[in-house]
Amino acid sequence: MNKPRIVIITYDWPPRNAIATHRPYSWARYWKEAGAEVVVLTAKKQPFDQPLDLHLPSPSGVRVIEAPYESPAGPFTFLLKSERLRRLAKVIKSAWKRNSHFVLDPRAPWRKAVQVHVTRLAQWADIVVSSFGPPATHLIGSDMKVANPGLFWLADYRDLWSQNRSVGDSIELLEEIRRSELKSVGAHADLLSAVSKDMVEKLECLMSKRVIYNPNGFDVDEEEVRRRLANPLDVPEPPLRIVYTGKIYEGFHDPKPVLDALVFLLQSGKIADGMITLDIYGSQVEPIEALAKDPRYASFIRFMGHVPRDRALDAQRCAWLLLLLESSSAEARGILTGKLYEYLTAGRPIICVGSRQDFEIGQILRTTGTGMVVDPKDYSNIPDLLMNTLKGGGLMAIYSPKTDEILKYSRRRLAYSLFRELIEHWRRQGN
Repeated sequence: MNKPRIVIITYDWPPRNAIATHRPYSWARYWKEAGAEVVVLTAKKQPFDQPLDLHLPSPSGVRVIEAPYESPAGPFTFLLKSERLRRLAKVIKSAWKRNSHFVLDPRAPWRKAVQVHVTRLAQWADIVVSSFGPPATHLIGSDMKVANPGLFWLADYRDLWSQNRSVGDSIELLEEIRRSELKSVGAHADLLSAVSKDMVEKLECLMSKRVIYNPNGFDVDEEEVRRRLANPLDVPEPPLRIVYTGKIYEGFHDPKPVLDALVFLLQSGKIADGMITLDIYGSQVEPIEALAKDPRYASFIRFMGHVPRDRALDAQRCAWLLLLLESSSAEARGILTGKLYEYLTAGRPIICVGSRQDFEIGQILRTTGTGMVVDPKDYSNIPDLLMNTLKGGGLMAIYSPKTDEILKYSRRRLAYSLFRELIEHWRRQGN
């Protein structure tokens, strides 16, 4: 049998330093290893895509087409090289989203720019896989399916589209986005995949199509993970670092419950000044800057900013505790941030604040034995939890990593699993 020919459509690709980049990158790498011919269709990155410092080796034997496009910002995009101006642009975009009835999407023109490749790739490929977002990924996938109805199209969701909590409050805008999703994915996709079970259920309800569960994962060598998890857990020397790596979305991710607990412990004389810090790594600084100006919190917060990926992973492994932040709203039931899977391999206890114990984050922490969720109703228990952890109880006592459960989230295993399902469905369709 001939090798299956697969086109992966993804905006997120090196050098864009985003957790979303690693999912399609692992597919390209391991599907080629599994015997497929793979082409990646991506975009030449823009200043607003920064940071652009993720330098991964190009997967051997994989052809990458990086299509340039003109952003609506046009000649002003060079201004977005400034961190301050990028932050201002995000504020303007958020205000626009709240008050407008149409989407301001600077990446939308990428769809038109790749049309020169669409017809040719549609005729060459057996399978096309588009990984959302931005929406252009699925719209290009739909274009390829229309160009060649014999193609098998898998529409992958790392995030939801019209059902996303960040879409905004405008009913008119929501309906417009939903129509676009149904006219593309709903009308033409052969199969869908999603990173959480809750997303699977929501997409099946919306699309009335088969959706398979394929979560995010980690790309650490499995033997290295086994070694880390086999090491005995200890309390590091002060300062004890509570480490958070990733983005903070105001209104959804709130570190204040942890900071309030640290303030209480300091004021009650249970910890000394400088004994515990909250170290935050990431490029979104606005919410942290506001907290750091509060004199109650200033001595605890250490904002490290954006650092190379290796340094962020090192920080996770050297932490006292690893912090996850999420919302307790019903919409967040199935949200599983990519850093969760990095945390699982770090060999340190995880405390998740803001989610709920029956949400998927809580389920994964329980089944892997790596940490716990503190519900909003239990925030008053955080000071005691931290003190008990200092004494060897608390999170230290419940931390009992189940290696086999954790290794289920190896990106290599997940990529091979999705490949097998993808090929099986493609063959059932008569190929």
